[in-house]
Amino acid sequence: MRTPDLEKEFRKLENIIMSGESFFLAGHLNPDGDTLGSMLAISSVLKRLGKKVFLFSSDPVPENLSFLPHAAGIRTGRPPARRRFDAAILLECSTPARGGDLSAVLRNSGKVVNIDHHKTSELYGDVNILESHSSSTAEIVYRLFYSMNVSVTKTEAACLYVGIVTDTGRFHFPATSPRTLEVASRLLETGFKFSRINDLLYATKSFTALKVLGRGLERLELLAGGRLAVMSLERSDFVSLGASPEHTENIINYGMMVPGVKAAVLFREDGDRLSVTFRSRGHVDVSLLAKRFGGGGHRNAAGCKIKAGMREGRKKVIEGIQSLI
Repeated sequence: MRTPDLEKEFRKLENIIMSGESFFLAGHLNPDGDTLGSMLAISSVLKRLGKKVFLFSSDPVPENLSFLPHAAGIRTGRPPARRRFDAAILLECSTPARGGDLSAVLRNSGKVVNIDHHKTSELYGDVNILESHSSSTAEIVYRLFYSMNVSVTKTEAACLYVGIVTDTGRFHFPATSPRTLEVASRLLETGFKFSRINDLLYATKSFTALKVLGRGLERLELLAGGRLAVMSLERSDFVSLGASPEHTENIINYGMMVPGVKAAVLFREDGDRLSVTFRSRGHVDVSLLAKRFGGGGHRNAAGCKIKAGMREGRKKVIEGIQSLI
């Protein structure tokens, strides 16, 4: 797939922004810091330009990200199927389906804009701002603002920082580049309280989330001669602990801490589907496996949902990932 010229796509989006009046913004299912931070930053800039904005997420904002400025203004549940918008902007959605059932909204929008940093992203938009070498969608959004000569406010900088710091694993993942650190530095220059954000993101965890982490670690297995770490969370675990999927945030990373592990996978029962999260290091490209099962992501961080039970789904995925490591 040939990646569209980024600067040309920036100019196309800038024209849409300047000529349009109403905008629909949405991120992916089970929203994370990058999709929410990017969405809220764009929303803030659009409102400063006098535009009307409808913020939407199919799933609720996770508890650990509820501190984000104006996150309470994000509508959840069913999208506004009958409303018309000049443009719909999807953040970090490699396919429209990653945002939920948005088909009616997209049909009723004058233009569709796809902003993403996953290499598995499809060219479904009238504008496709894609750059798989960027650390995060938030980094791309900052470059969009720079291209538009928009100076970010403290609030917008805080939102973009959350997107960058979470998607880079605190600047740990390989996608972190000198440009990523330069963008983060420029954001810090606005004067927002980054240490407070770091504290909320990484030094604060609810009692329920800690109990879920304990259950996941209790189930930790090492397979493939210690190269693969596997964790499983069943529906009954969430019932007994009074937990929800948002309480599993970052659990997968603990599997990668074991010396010798090349890849980790977390299985989570989610309704009639099995949610699968992958992490890896080095040459192990888990995005290929995620894509095979209808998902996507990056070389070292990806995910998918499988219409299967725990036993059947685990067997298929483990067989696939063992062939990679």
